[in-house]
Amino acid sequence: LAVAAAVTVRLPDNAPTTTQSRLSAAVLAVRDTPAVLVPYAFGFIDRFTAGFFALVGTLYFQSRFGLDAGATGLTLALFFAPFALLQYPFGRLSDRIGRTIPIAAGSALYGVAVAGVGVAPGLRVAQAGMVTVGVLGALMAPATMALVTDIAPDTERGVHMAGFNIAGSLGFLAGIVGGGWIADRRGFQDAFAIAGGAELVLAAVALPALLALRDRRRE
Repeated sequence: LAVAAAVTVRLPDNAPTTTQSRLSAAVLAVRDTPAVLVPYAFGFIDRFTAGFFALVGTLYFQSRFGLDAGATGLTLALFFAPFALLQYPFGRLSDRIGRTIPIAAGSALYGVAVAGVGVAPGLRVAQAGMVTVGVLGALMAPATMALVTDIAPDTERGVHMAGFNIAGSLGFLAGIVGGGWIADRRGFQDAFAIAGGAELVLAAVALPALLALRDRRRE
């Protein structure tokens, strides 16, 4: 954090100047630009699965396959490593082909992959599923964040990105608490199915809105 602070003070501050500095103006920003609720929803459910894997995934791999702490960490890294490293190339891809395909197709396949990890017949298959989940997550994430900046007015990008991060943080919290609650009462298989199914449902419900946003940007 100290290194990040030292680097940041050397960067130029290009924040827009505006007279809308009241808290009410920030709260009303979403009302004035309701289309941002689409990427907010995807941010929520994507972070939900990240929180889900952080807790439920840890317990699942340890109880189902008998992994110790080190092996569990390496297995989780099969998701988080490609998720981190592939976001740059997939972000460039979304700049070329648009946001709709990476978000819609990526979310649908992501949901299937998440549910698949819960029914994997063996450790190697489950680990391969974790890699797939990480790759598909990297496909969606930069396109979803870029969609926020595509929609938000130039003078309100900061507040809309804050809203996106609020939705994501609440999703992460829900993934830990809700995912643990479901796994405790329904078992791991149902918990993975519900987490993946939620992503699939959102992709289907939000597809018309994504297509409408794409058409509006083209116009």
